[in-house]
Amino acid sequence: MKPSPPVRVHVLEVGPLAVGCYIVEHVASRKAAVIDPGDDGEAILGEIGRLGVSVDRILLTHGHFDHVGAVGLLREKTGAKVHIHEADVEQMKSAKRQGLLFGLRIPDMPPPDVLVGEGDRVTFAALEFLVSHTPGHTPGCVSYILETEKMAFVGDLIFAGSIGRTDLPGGDYDTLIRAVREKIFVLPDDTTLFPGHGPATTVGEEKRSNPFFTGGW
Repeated sequence: MKPSPPVRVHVLEVGPLAVGCYIVEHVASRKAAVIDPGDDGEAILGEIGRLGVSVDRILLTHGHFDHVGAVGLLREKTGAKVHIHEADVEQMKSAKRQGLLFGLRIPDMPPPDVLVGEGDRVTFAALEFLVSHTPGHTPGCVSYILETEKMAFVGDLIFAGSIGRTDLPGGDYDTLIRAVREKIFVLPDDTTLFPGHGPATTVGEEKRSNPFFTGGW
């Protein structure tokens, strides 16, 4: 009989842009981190209650409105500390204004509690997330990597068969491509990638079939 995995990943699609919000549960301790609570805060809280976990980390891959919309509610209700890269703090602060451009009402954002950067390690129960600075979609995009579990939460850096937009303010195509090659494609091929939109994929699959890299990554 196979032992239970130490980590379970619960996926919710939130908001009108169908953002992947992840509740990452450490099974033994019943502690959890929430990654990119972009909207539908009450639904996220409902799932946290259903799972019976305690959330003490809110990890943001970047500051765009569709990834941070429920941060304030979750922080208020759970007391979890909000983590984001310094270069995307202004993006998060402007989430309300960003949302208005799409006809959406985004609440005011609380200030972050922890500024993360390249090489930082965020303690998660008995595990650690390695913070990898992966800019290109925004200047402060980061990926959160659970090395022992071969999991990477990559936000809008790379998707199954595609990449994140680089035509928004602060985006840069060459920077994004370099970040994928130097920070993500160096991970083991069987590392699962959990993106900001769409289904999970793996490093190996994207090396083989992603059209932005099939000419040589």
